[in-house]
Amino acid sequence: MTRPSLWRRAAAALLLPLAAAACTSLPASADPASAAAQRVTPDDAVLIYVDYVTGLDNLINTIPGPQYRNNVEAFAKLNQMFKIPAVVLGEETDYYGTFFPEITEHVTYDTRRYNRTQISGYVPELAKWLKTTGRKSVIIGGISIDNCTMHTALDLLRDGYKVYVVVDASGSNTKVSEDMAILRLRDAGAVTTTWLTIMTELGDDFASPYGQAMMASVQAHWPASTIGPVMDMSPDGHGMQLPAIK
Repeated sequence: MTRPSLWRRAAAALLLPLAAAACTSLPASADPASAAAQRVTPDDAVLIYVDYVTGLDNLINTIPGPQYRNNVEAFAKLNQMFKIPAVVLGEETDYYGTFFPEITEHVTYDTRRYNRTQISGYVPELAKWLKTTGRKSVIIGGISIDNCTMHTALDLLRDGYKVYVVVDASGSNTKVSEDMAILRLRDAGAVTTTWLTIMTELGDDFASPYGQAMMASVQAHWPASTIGPVMDMSPDGHGMQLPAIK
């Protein structure tokens, strides 16, 4: 055995315990596999809606316009459906336009807004309020995934929260921008999801008290969130039906 080989083995023996210690010291929010395996529940969640204003929706080119607004409305309905506290970020001005009607109509339960000049919406006032809730899971979506939504999500991750980014209610102006944002968010420990996935995860069971509202949202928004024709292939022509509550 040569001397260089001995040195390499000795160095590896010294570095392995350090690497193991570094891995075990990572917070759960920084471990994508761990965060993705954890179930998010309505009593531990907060919703954040980022910059859903009419002056910016023309920036979204990675999702067709009608499909995008359909997805935003389905995402907005989570607020009242599960009675989850919410934050609406953005402002109405000549430049930014007005908030989407999907937001103003459906995001009305325990909702607050915070002014900001920074790109990230994680301003000190929001951080202070979020800590008072005791909730550790943040579900976020908005315009756009590669800018304000991403930076807000990253700040939340840095502060130890589990972050779920609703990708199909976010979008960007180019596919490469969207792809790079998703990669960075996942590398940082965020869970990337869709409005349907996060809704059914929160509700868990169509026979639960949330079942009727969940099924209504599925029937109204799931077909419209696809591209191309949707056909009802059920024998009776009535599509998905809510199971009886026992």
